[in-house]
Amino acid sequence: MLGVLCASCSDFLDVQPSDRISEEQNFSTIPGFKQALNGIYIDLNVNELYGRTLSCEFIEIMAQRYDIGQDNKTALEIMQLEFGGSAAQSRLSSIWGKAYKLIANINLIIRNCETHRNVLPDEYYHLIKGEAYALRAYLHFDLFRLFGSRYTPDESATAIPYYTEFQLEVNPQLSSIEFMEKVLADLAVAEEELKDDPIVNYGVAGNPKDVFLSFRNLRLNLYAVYGLMARCYYYMHDKENAYTYSKRVVDLQERYFPWVNPIVLTRSSVDRVFSTEVLFALQNLQRDNLFTTFFDANNLKTSTLLAPRDNVLQNIFEGSVAASDYRVRASFKNSVELSGTTYRMFNKYQGADSLYSQMIPMMRVSEAYLILAETGPDDTERMTRFNEFRNARGLQGIKRIYGELDDPTDKYSALYKEWIKEFFGEGQLFFWYKRNKCSSMRSATDEYNDYPFRVSPLTKYTLPIPEEESQYN
Repeated sequence: MLGVLCASCSDFLDVQPSDRISEEQNFSTIPGFKQALNGIYIDLNVNELYGRTLSCEFIEIMAQRYDIGQDNKTALEIMQLEFGGSAAQSRLSSIWGKAYKLIANINLIIRNCETHRNVLPDEYYHLIKGEAYALRAYLHFDLFRLFGSRYTPDESATAIPYYTEFQLEVNPQLSSIEFMEKVLADLAVAEEELKDDPIVNYGVAGNPKDVFLSFRNLRLNLYAVYGLMARCYYYMHDKENAYTYSKRVVDLQERYFPWVNPIVLTRSSVDRVFSTEVLFALQNLQRDNLFTTFFDANNLKTSTLLAPRDNVLQNIFEGSVAASDYRVRASFKNSVELSGTTYRMFNKYQGADSLYSQMIPMMRVSEAYLILAETGPDDTERMTRFNEFRNARGLQGIKRIYGELDDPTDKYSALYKEWIKEFFGEGQLFFWYKRNKCSSMRSATDEYNDYPFRVSPLTKYTLPIPEEESQYN
């Protein structure tokens, strides 16, 4: 852990605690601050984090997204939520180490925002500080959802360390209540600091006078903070606050984050991520490598391919309805037969010829709609929001969600089905299962899900802290 905390996030942020000269140099100019914050976003794209592991591969394997070939031993262990092997342990160590390294460097930025306050004009000071606090909360929250026990208002439920300072000392584990209080405190600071975010006056394109103030959906902007607060409160089962922040996102959705226009699905360069709907995304210049490495069924063997079965996907997207569902048209258009099994090729991350072909979505407006469909104050609003969402996916509205299907985790529930459909390759389904204490996940191999993947005991949702770290925590 000491090594992790001392390590830098990139070559341009080479900080040695025993030698403050490099830190002074890096934060002595506005470009130095910009470079340091940009480095955080760049390093979120590493394979160990959202460039692969926590977006479309490791975490989606845990959520039973893909039919894993029997000769892909490591992926099968991960799919079974078994982490005793050396390969799985190595993956967990990489996630833990990379995330805490970035948190350490975020804390350096926050510290130097105050130490070198005279360097930064107000606009940059508030923007950099606000994004840094939001990023610190984002990373801590995902580490908690992975390695912490499921949130419960019980002081005995343990979480993981939370770091608000760049330090060599190891912080103790917190209760889940204490941990989430720190997450929300950081987001409250971010919300305040970002109140004049360029996205408010200029929209997603940002302020054209400075590229650092542009492309606001590639930064953790003010409205993404609203979405993250909704996500946090929803995970905590705080329906009132989850509703409040989700509604903030929904109220500004049409102006800032309009639903995908189906016309773009007919163009040669398809906007497969529905980029206009994305609150916050990473820009990954090598994103097409994800497709060629894991999802290109025309060129990969089953020992490496990640793909859903065709009959399973047809059932998930409700058979004939799939033809009109924009998500199928964008990301699951083609099928292929390998070794007697028909798969659907997942190509959301295919292509590299446009900005949206470089985006890895981290948060999108549809999450706010699904949260409102569950937490709204009355059946009318819940149904309205749910049908607005379905219409935006090329589907007809439905007349009822609730009644005997009130439980969103019931496999026949409309809400259950949409959570499974919506965030394919974006790393959110596993956390939804964990949040709801689901005793099973939708099967990756059983067409009708008569024999779902059983999660027993439920503690299997909590990934083990890497062995080399647990001795300190």
